[in-house]
Amino acid sequence: MAGSLLQQAAETAAAETEREEHEQDDMLSKLPDDILILILDKLELLRDAARTTVLSKRWRHLVGSCSKIILDVSDFEPEDDGFDYTFDDLVRSNVSVVEATESVLAHRSISSIKLLSITFYLRDESIDIIRSVDKTMAHREILTTKFTILPETLDVYCTDDDMLAYGRRFMTFFDACPRAFAGLTDLSLQSLRLDESDIPNVLSTCKRLEYLNLQNCDAGIRSILQIEHPQLLELSMDFCGFGSVELKWLPRLTHLTCRHWLPSQDQYPLSFGYVPQLQVLILSNVATTLHKTFELSEFLGNAIISTLYLNFLCERVWIKPEGPTRLAPLLKNLQVVSLHLIHEDYDLTWTSFFLEAAPRLAELNMQMSYHICYSDEADDYNKNDDMPREIFQKASDLLKWETHGDFKHYNLRKLAIEGFQVIQKFTRFIRCVMQVAVNLELVSLRESRPCGRCEFLPLTAYPRTGKERDIIKQQILEWGVSPVRIEIGI
Repeated sequence: MAGSLLQQAAETAAAETEREEHEQDDMLSKLPDDILILILDKLELLRDAARTTVLSKRWRHLVGSCSKIILDVSDFEPEDDGFDYTFDDLVRSNVSVVEATESVLAHRSISSIKLLSITFYLRDESIDIIRSVDKTMAHREILTTKFTILPETLDVYCTDDDMLAYGRRFMTFFDACPRAFAGLTDLSLQSLRLDESDIPNVLSTCKRLEYLNLQNCDAGIRSILQIEHPQLLELSMDFCGFGSVELKWLPRLTHLTCRHWLPSQDQYPLSFGYVPQLQVLILSNVATTLHKTFELSEFLGNAIISTLYLNFLCERVWIKPEGPTRLAPLLKNLQVVSLHLIHEDYDLTWTSFFLEAAPRLAELNMQMSYHICYSDEADDYNKNDDMPREIFQKASDLLKWETHGDFKHYNLRKLAIEGFQVIQKFTRFIRCVMQVAVNLELVSLRESRPCGRCEFLPLTAYPRTGKERDIIKQQILEWGVSPVRIEIGI
């Protein structure tokens, strides 16, 4: 009897659930397609959108009609359960993103796709992603198309043979589906060793390309890469093995990033040809005595920039101060200078040469470094185990600079220092800037942040109490010739 009652209750509950699902399905079925697509577009993961197809049959074809289609292999990886991510997990995740791409793009919608972004591993099965995109482009407008192509092996562990194999595989994909690459607007590549003609051929095919990111790529160690492209807006290169990258003709390029280049005392990592729109230049490197010291008047060529970001990564400062006679024509539009991870051994007065050479400079930002982090065991480049410490010696003699006594700067509005201490090096520099920058509005002084890798936080003479801060504020106000707002620890 009890068993019969339990079975009857279970059947009643199942019937109730089915009835609720049917009502929900019926309610959704009454919504117009554009409302359903709008709901799908609001979902963060397209994977979640695909799951909504269990609610209504009408949703199944609508997933492929989304205006934004973003598929990332990391979203298909198993949730963190305390176990190591294995190669088998990688394969399963990549197969899943391949299947999702094929499923979503199989719908014969005629509506435009505003954004199609796919991140996947460079494996044999990934050719089906490229083919699906290629077919879609034949009948459907895609405004922005982005490929982020990852190596199976982390770049720090990639051997020369790995890079050669990845390079050949990528070119196989490229040759098989040129239409897909011709429609790309954003391409990110990692750990490829290509033939010298491959990158120029890719760029000539990718006529719509606006963003190019190369990480740990080359055409052979110390090869020369020449780049010409009519549409490219942003170019980023990180840990690439090129001897030099020649920017021959890039009429629309506005942002350029170069991080970690090979040592050479004979040539710079970049040379500038026709780059009339270049505005932002970001350079970051662990420099040694084997690297050429930068003279901006020589390095920039005819490039006239508005924002300059230099990161010295706690090691040797690799830029040489220059007088305004040679440098001012190139820095006439410079408005923002950011100098990051300057080693504590260096004085700061050398940075004043930017003020003399850049009359429109409005913002000068600095970040000090009080330790060199070797906590990341995978980061062999920064550990430099095989390099004698002598090659990292600080070249303080190259950084001597004295501001002319009668010089004044009229456009600097902000001076920011992270890692500030109440010691002579900082107070002397701030006083110098205050006396030169007659229209300065803000001085921002912040404490060092903990290291992002090892959480190291230096013990410094930073003003922590209200009394200490009031004293340094009063000092700074006495040095200036105009009212200045002072922020400490905000």
